[in-house]
Amino acid sequence: MDSDITDTVTAPRGGEGDVDAGAYEVLRRRLSAQAGELVRRAEALNARRTEEFGSTGLRLLASEQVRTERASVPRDLVAVGGQLLLGFERGPGARGETEVEDVLLVRNSAPEDDAPGTDPGQAGTLLDDDGFRREFSSLHRYFRDARLLRLRRVDGRLLAVFRTGENAEDIRVLRWALGPDGSPGAFLDAQGERDHVFPPSHDFDWTVAGRDAHVPGRHPHIAIGKGGGLFVDTLGGTLTVKVTDDTESPDGIYEEPVDEPLQSLADADVAYAEVGPLVLLRVRPYKEDAWRYLVFNSLLG
Repeated sequence: MDSDITDTVTAPRGGEGDVDAGAYEVLRRRLSAQAGELVRRAEALNARRTEEFGSTGLRLLASEQVRTERASVPRDLVAVGGQLLLGFERGPGARGETEVEDVLLVRNSAPEDDAPGTDPGQAGTLLDDDGFRREFSSLHRYFRDARLLRLRRVDGRLLAVFRTGENAEDIRVLRWALGPDGSPGAFLDAQGERDHVFPPSHDFDWTVAGRDAHVPGRHPHIAIGKGGGLFVDTLGGTLTVKVTDDTESPDGIYEEPVDEPLQSLADADVAYAEVGPLVLLRVRPYKEDAWRYLVFNSLLG
C-alpha cells in the first residue's frame, strides 16, 4: 500500500521535470534561431554599407617593444606627421640629470621605415632643436620633480604638459608648431599654458547669487533665479530650500545638515543656473570644501 502511494506521488514530479526540460529546449531553440537571424541581418546591413560607402578594414601591421635607457613609466603617445612621439615618466629611484631621451622619444610609425627593435635616433626630429633642449633643461633644473603629464595636439600646436608642483595648476607647457598636414614644425616656447585648456563640461553658465539676492528677515534667505520662486539658506545647521518668500519660518520643502551650524547668510557660496524648467543649485556651506548640487523642477513645484 505504501509502495503504491509512493509511486503515485513521485510520478507527476518526474513528468513535471520532463515538461520543464522540454519547454527549456523549445525556448533555447527559438532564441538561437532569433540570434542567428539577427546576425544574418546585421551582416547583410554591413555588406550594403560597405558596398555603398566602402571599407578600409582594420588589421595589425606590426608590433614592437620600445626600450628606454632607464626604467620608465609610459605616460602618453601622439602621432606627429609620419612619426610617433612617446612620453615617459622616469621610474622610481631614478638619479642624475633628466635627459630628453629619458622623457620623450620619437619613433617612425611606418613599419617598413623602422625595423622592430631599432631606434632611428632623434636627429632631424622635433626633439633635435636647440631651443627645445634649452627649455627642457631649464625646466628640470628649476623643478627637480617635474614629470610629464600628457601630450596633446591643439589648434595646430603640439603640447608637452609637465607637472611642476603638487597642485593641478602647477604646470609648464612646452609647445611646437604643426603644419597643415600635421607634420612637426619649429619649437615655439615654454608658455603653452593658455593653449592647454579643455572645452566646458556643460552648456550653461553658473550665476553667483550675490548680496543683492539676500532677503532679510527673522529667517533670511537667498532668492534664486529671475522669477524669485526659489529660496535657499544654510542657517541654523541646515541647508534649506524654500518655494515661498517667507522669512518668518525656517521650514522649507527640503533640508539637509551642514557641518558648521554657526554661519551667516553671506558665509555660504551659492550659484544657480536655469535650464528650461529646471533650476540647478550649487551650494558650498561655510567651512566646507565640497560643493553640494541640487535640482529643482519648477513644473513639479
